[in-house]
Amino acid sequence: MATTMPEPGRRALRVEHSPLAPLGFLLSMAVPAAIAIIGVAALGFDEIEWLGAIVWGVVATVAFSVLGVVGTATGMTRMDIFDTLGSWAAPAGSGRTRTLGILIHHTNGALLAIAWVYGVALVDLPANWWTGLLWGGVLTVLTWLMMSTIGSVHPAIRRGELDDPGFMMLNLGRMTPVGSLMGHLAYGLVLGIAYDAWPLT
Repeated sequence: MATTMPEPGRRALRVEHSPLAPLGFLLSMAVPAAIAIIGVAALGFDEIEWLGAIVWGVVATVAFSVLGVVGTATGMTRMDIFDTLGSWAAPAGSGRTRTLGILIHHTNGALLAIAWVYGVALVDLPANWWTGLLWGGVLTVLTWLMMSTIGSVHPAIRRGELDDPGFMMLNLGRMTPVGSLMGHLAYGLVLGIAYDAWPLT
């Protein structure tokens, strides 16, 4: 199984981060959160179909996850998003950590879907396939920023239990940024098509 953990006998890859790197990490999370918060404040809770956003956000994240598993299985990347997320709170490499990571990842997918629906409503655009695809591109850029700076704050990376992904995750394979783009575009496309067709009102 591909993993962000170093092979036995090899020290974890480390990156010297700027003192401003934690700000970049926070910014990558703050953008979607701000969109959702502004949307709720400006448009109210009734502006979007919450059930549809949550359900299709999770389904779209499953599509992302499938592509990620294929990417690691084919050697495209060593990125293990589940282990990386779960090891914020549990020992890296354990089954419990991956389970926690799966839960975090799919919860994030639902929250990002809510941010997308509010975002397009704020700028008076349709919530459909092409704005979903556009949102996937935005999320790709934010993910590149997040993963480029995560080593400055992630406890398991700082302890040397996981490789630091480095700039645009290139430490985990040269095709990792491309895999991230493909996964997020798939997420956005599935989300946009499904929410537009079946908003679950």
